[in-house]
Amino acid sequence: MRLFGWVWAAAGLSFRCAALLEERFVSFEVDDDPAVATAQLNIANAPILVAEDDFKGVHIAANSLARDLEQITGVPRSVANATFASLSTTADQGPVIIAGSTNSSLIRDLSSQGIIDISDIQGKWETFKTTAVQLPGSGHALVIAGSDKRGAIFGIHTLAEQSGQSPYHWFADVPAQKHSQIFALNKTTVHGEPTVRYRGLFINDEEPALNTWWARQHNATRYPLNTEFYAHVFDLLLRLKANYLWPAMWKSWTPPPGNIFFTDDPGNQQLADDYGIVISTSHHEPMQMATNEWNETERGSWDWSKNKANVTKFFEEGIARAGKNESYFTIGMRGLGDEAANTQNAIEMLKDVFEVQRGIIKKYHGSETAVNQVWALYKEVASYYDAGLNPDDDITLLFPDDNQGNIYRLPTGNETERPGGTGVYFHFEYVGLPRSYKWHNTNNLGKVYKELLHSHLRGANRIWIMNVGDIKPMELPLNLAMDLAWNASSITFDSIPAYLAQYAAREFGPEHAEEIGDILMEHSRLVGLRRYEHITPATFSTTAYYEAERILSRWDYLSTRVNNITALLPTETRPAFFQLVAQPVLSGATFVSVVIKTAFNLRYARERRNSANLLASSVLEHFETAFDLIEEWDSMLEGKWADMMSQAVYDEVEEPKMWANPARDIVSNLSYVQTRQNMQFSLGNLGLYAEGSSSPVEQGRWAESVDASMPTTNFAPLLPQLDPFAASQERIVEVFHRGDHRVPLTWTLDPWEETWLHITPTSGVLNSTHPDDKIVLSIPDWSKVPVEYNSTIEIGVRSTPARYPYFDQIRLPILNFLPPNTFEGYPESSGGYISIEAPHFSPNFSTPNTSAVHFLPIPNLGTRSSTGSVALRPFLSARANLTNARDATAVYPIYLFSDSPLASKHNVTATVYINAGLDTDPKLKMEFSLTLDDQPANFQRVLGDYEKNPHAGDIPPEWLPHVADQVWTKKVNLGEVGEGRHEVVWRVNSPEVYLEKIVVDVRGVVKESYLGPGETRWVNATEDRRAVGVGQRRGKGRGWRHGMAPGGLWL
Repeated sequence: MRLFGWVWAAAGLSFRCAALLEERFVSFEVDDDPAVATAQLNIANAPILVAEDDFKGVHIAANSLARDLEQITGVPRSVANATFASLSTTADQGPVIIAGSTNSSLIRDLSSQGIIDISDIQGKWETFKTTAVQLPGSGHALVIAGSDKRGAIFGIHTLAEQSGQSPYHWFADVPAQKHSQIFALNKTTVHGEPTVRYRGLFINDEEPALNTWWARQHNATRYPLNTEFYAHVFDLLLRLKANYLWPAMWKSWTPPPGNIFFTDDPGNQQLADDYGIVISTSHHEPMQMATNEWNETERGSWDWSKNKANVTKFFEEGIARAGKNESYFTIGMRGLGDEAANTQNAIEMLKDVFEVQRGIIKKYHGSETAVNQVWALYKEVASYYDAGLNPDDDITLLFPDDNQGNIYRLPTGNETERPGGTGVYFHFEYVGLPRSYKWHNTNNLGKVYKELLHSHLRGANRIWIMNVGDIKPMELPLNLAMDLAWNASSITFDSIPAYLAQYAAREFGPEHAEEIGDILMEHSRLVGLRRYEHITPATFSTTAYYEAERILSRWDYLSTRVNNITALLPTETRPAFFQLVAQPVLSGATFVSVVIKTAFNLRYARERRNSANLLASSVLEHFETAFDLIEEWDSMLEGKWADMMSQAVYDEVEEPKMWANPARDIVSNLSYVQTRQNMQFSLGNLGLYAEGSSSPVEQGRWAESVDASMPTTNFAPLLPQLDPFAASQERIVEVFHRGDHRVPLTWTLDPWEETWLHITPTSGVLNSTHPDDKIVLSIPDWSKVPVEYNSTIEIGVRSTPARYPYFDQIRLPILNFLPPNTFEGYPESSGGYISIEAPHFSPNFSTPNTSAVHFLPIPNLGTRSSTGSVALRPFLSARANLTNARDATAVYPIYLFSDSPLASKHNVTATVYINAGLDTDPKLKMEFSLTLDDQPANFQRVLGDYEKNPHAGDIPPEWLPHVADQVWTKKVNLGEVGEGRHEVVWRVNSPEVYLEKIVVDVRGVVKESYLGPGETRWVNATEDRRAVGVGQRRGKGRGWRHGMAPGGLWL
């Protein structure tokens, strides 16, 4: 079910206390209707009753509930064993809470006496129901009945969550909400079965954070991850309705061999079974044995062909040790250290390995199929499956992503009918090519949702296992993934913002939930542009489309919002907010500031600006701020999480072995200018930078003999064209001091004739503390500009003092061509391009949404578009009928102008930005077609043929250089195109192709940048072409200039 904030408000229910996606069965206020209020059960002080013969995990959960409710109400409560006969004695105690599985005598007796009906949950997987009932005599109870052990446990924890306890009460220190009354509603609810049968997490890459943190908690250099630690992990999993774990297993030398779940504490495995957690092992740890348990000195080489007997014995030890504990056995065999097996014929080797492993399983469990088994098709292993190696169909096939959040393969054909099913292994962090990322959560939630939605729709729903690194700081993406795994239909692309508001309300209260949810959404968008570890000073353009400034400004504004919320929150909530929101946002903003300002520092130095030195100082200040945030983290809650954020991230740009994480933070490549030195005499001390111009850089190296009367003649500070349809209706010139900082410069603009051109400021003073100014040129009212105006306005700039008068010019091309009044769409803009966000296709010319297959806007998925993307829907229909899929069109009307009779046609190209993803179906590889007008469809592959990589498996040629971009960019030649109206037509062959943006380059003017130009403007057919502010951005634009400091420095 889909629950939104307004639904809670309309229902009069607490926004904060909602279990995110579950139907509520408790409230906190007496209903206004007396008849309803009479039937409400106040369970705030209710004792908790369970059957003595129920599962141990149910008793553990019941005792957790007692502690939860005591924190919520302030009233201690008891947990007692009960029988049906004893219930009659509870009437004078008031309402009670009864919890148990259908295996328990108490629930069975309640059913046999007709008090509850369990027929709708019996025999189902991990399902529970809640109902308010009258007991024998005059007692009343809220009954939570589970179809099995975990069904009952999930029901108990859902009551705790709906009452006010967060699943992250320990892992993020979210305080319980206080309520004096908790009413069980007079209704019956049923929850389950889950979408995915086994759902959980993989603790991985535990150095330096998790291991160091845990050791520090115990005043040790190294301390095993024991039952004390795993009890918290198991509790979190169950509260998230998860049931599956790959335990920590990273190799370590402090001391060797590293983490071993099974022997670090022999009680770990039994505790998991007691709680109800299914234990498995990672993709290269077969048969319930940790890699770190293999000691080559004692056992010989990890080589099937040379050491089969010892390897077989190793396998058998794992199966024997697991006993009857609920397990999911990983089968197969890879090399040690997450590498390919050392063999000449891996397929034949694995056939033998499978046979031996299945024989061991039969020996201990009576049948080869008696227990769950999984084969992970990770990296090189996938190629063995593609080559025909297919294990028995009771074995689960686990399809991985590419370690970067793009699922490599999904089931096709009869693969969905395997009794063992299929699943996915997904990374929220990673160590490896092309660059490790494990410092902070850098997972775009829309992208995560897309990949997991495909997994569900394609039938990969046996296992979902998420690589979460140290668990912290991956709380949010883990929460989303587990909610989807429980009920994939409960969230849609549209409802992600509402989901985040619900999440915020649960963790921090209802008062600021909407704002915090929006902060989390913007943070998701920003980290989705590119992971921190993949950002270098060269990533975002400092000269095209004010790209880097816009990114900085968004981070700056987000930080301001976070600080504002922090000041408003109660003291007890701030540690949780710092962990889940503030520290991730502020650390991210600081990191991006350091990297981008390093880029500006280099550009400014090349331009010989005095402000280059101020930027270098700002970089160092931000670098110190980054560690201030770490120290604040370490000191929080008396050091509870000290060292958990100890992963270094600041690095040298071109350091060798770039895939590896830095061992210590560094800042490098800062540039300084000599601020007491004057610029070369012929150039003068006043510099001009016109948006996108290379003029001041060119002047940074210049011959002394140039004409001093006008130094930029050959490298004019020419601004981008301004027209009514440009993405930005402002053009900016930066004037800066590039001489002796001790001598102030006064600059002044000459008057200009065009009164409709607005320029501010027109003069200023540059000095040591204010070395830069920005001049903003705009046309507030285009109706005052002559129609078909096409000219470059030149405005003189003068400065004093100088050894003689200094003069230069700002040049601004202005074009006021208008399309016919009947045209509706995107006119050519900005000197010769059109930028279109994909959701803004024309419904008048595209395939109608009443058709069997059609294009649909997909909100909240996109890194180059603020309004999302576009894809074929319905998803399964588009996959089932290739003809319908390829025939569907999304049409974008455009209008091209002709600026002279000699240029009536242009060689037009287009760049399409496609949300990153892989060919998950070998028989339906992703294709697209982009054509103009009546041109026939011209389908081409999104990705090239896969190539083998020894460290990444089979990958497309685009992967290594571009997977960090989060999009695939494809350039299309549309041919020679004349002026007038045209239609850009988009087609695809698969619903897994998501278009984000199209940039049509009419005159070869589009500049290189990471994000591409912002969306230009759409005009309506009914719109007055001479109206003020012609055209409109169709998307939800986000401002950015509020983040600029005076003078244009981002300090």
